[in-house]
Amino acid sequence: MYTGEWLGDKRDGYGHQEWPDGSKYEGYWKDGKANGTGKLTHSDGDVYEGEWKNDKAHGKGVYRHFNGAHYEGDWFEDKQHGYGIETWPDGAQYKGNYDDGRKHGQGILTFADGSYYEGEFRNNEINGYGKYYWPDGKVY
Repeated sequence: MYTGEWLGDKRDGYGHQEWPDGSKYEGYWKDGKANGTGKLTHSDGDVYEGEWKNDKAHGKGVYRHFNGAHYEGDWFEDKQHGYGIETWPDGAQYKGNYDDGRKHGQGILTFADGSYYEGEFRNNEINGYGKYYWPDGKVY
């Protein structure tokens, strides 16, 4: 069910859409699609809040998972792309570049035990030149 502004027979302007599964979107529409800023709450409790283009997360935004994990950063066509910070419930965190939804380029991956890797990533994996630091001061 949609409540909001229309232009002709298309959602256009500010509005609120709810789907039968309980998902809901509140924000701006253009030509019947989410465009501009808005918030999508999935039926499982996950939430994306940020910029939209043609029904896809696109620009700056924050995705919060129901389990406590979250990502804040750049999006391109519904995928993490550009710079972002991803944090997991155990305290682990990645700060760095993404390409097509995967860690790719330079980044820092901090593990729950306090050790961290700073360097290159490729296709979501540590790959290339980098340094690994342990809490006791050792470096590889």
